[in-house]
Amino acid sequence: MLDRLAFNYVLLGHLQSDAIESRFGWLRQLSGANYFISMRQVLEGDRKIRALSLVKYSHLSLEDVDSAIQAEDSSPSDTTTADSIAEALQCQKSPSVSDISTIFYVSGAVARSVIRSTKCQHCRQELIDDSSSGSSTMEPDLAAASTFLDSIDRGGLSRPSDYTFVLSMHCWQMFEEMKTNETLKAQFLGAVSQRSLFLEIMDRVSDGQFAVDNYCLKGHCLKSLVVYRLFNCFAKNFVKELSAEVSGAGQNCQRPPKKRKIAKLTSETQC
Repeated sequence: MLDRLAFNYVLLGHLQSDAIESRFGWLRQLSGANYFISMRQVLEGDRKIRALSLVKYSHLSLEDVDSAIQAEDSSPSDTTTADSIAEALQCQKSPSVSDISTIFYVSGAVARSVIRSTKCQHCRQELIDDSSSGSSTMEPDLAAASTFLDSIDRGGLSRPSDYTFVLSMHCWQMFEEMKTNETLKAQFLGAVSQRSLFLEIMDRVSDGQFAVDNYCLKGHCLKSLVVYRLFNCFAKNFVKELSAEVSGAGQNCQRPPKKRKIAKLTSETQC
């Protein structure tokens, strides 16, 4: 100001950084009120602030945004794709004993996530089995899964109900079959919204199988809430597999660090 703008004097008391501090305070609040935020948290928080500002100054309501998203998700092309994929599925994929134990564990976590979201006691009655132990008439594989859950439970895990477990098993079979079939996988990945497409496929494949228990007494659609969360879990692992295939770093490339860690821990134990 003094050298380039030829100011005679500058009142330093009039210079303040409230706007900058307000922006950083907003970013810190979006990161869980953490003072020491990372660059990634800054970038993600900045995207959220821009989205909120866009909605605010464009005079859009949340109902308008939600209706636009639903209109995009329920496009005619995805409906046609769901019909073709549902007709091509054979439902012949059977899980192993370890897969059943994993699905049993994940389905309980999904049920607990749904209940945290809805805060509905009726959803809890439909999705979670509050009995202390499984039934004695369980199938051997399901009994093994129940035993596995009990062995790793420290008081925070939830036991899924029969509805939750059967629906989770059905979703796993459909997703695994689509993932292993190249034609179905290409159709599925080419959709606009894979999660909505997966729910439509489940509606067509399991038509009438879960018609009775799909809604709780308060009207929450249990099937869609569970399927959405299961798809997020399946898709996350699927994306990791695709990324490993593209980068050429498969499971063999991930084993050496684990082996080194195991060797280090065993050496320390021996010492």
